Amino acid sequence: MPDRYARNLSLPVEQYPDLAPPNVRITANYPGASAQTLENTVTQVIEQNMTGLDNLMYMSSQSSGTGQATVTLSFTAGTDPDEAVQQVQNQLQSAMRKLPQAVQNQGRNGA
Repeated sequence: MPDRYARNLSLPVEQYPDLAPPNVRITANYPGASAQTLENTVTQVIEQNMTGLDNLMYMSSQSSGTGQATVTLSFTAGTDPDEAVQQVQNQLQSAMRKLPQAVQNQGRNGA
């Protein structure tokens, strides 16, 4: 009987699925903005532009009182991380013109 159990425990590693979904994080800075202003003028604009990305499972965001917005996008397992980043960059580029000038300037400076 112990032989039968030992055979069941010898699954090759290839049979286990890739469980870690790729995540992409966007950070935007708006110096001097309140959390509410940041939410209304930056975070929501970015979220709206990210809706509909291929293989996007969900996104979460945070707008802080220190002038920093963070949007984290989670993609389905098996999504090519490079492809996910490229999609996000393309959508972010189109969102830039809708963001406040101070945020656009931060992006141009690589902040």
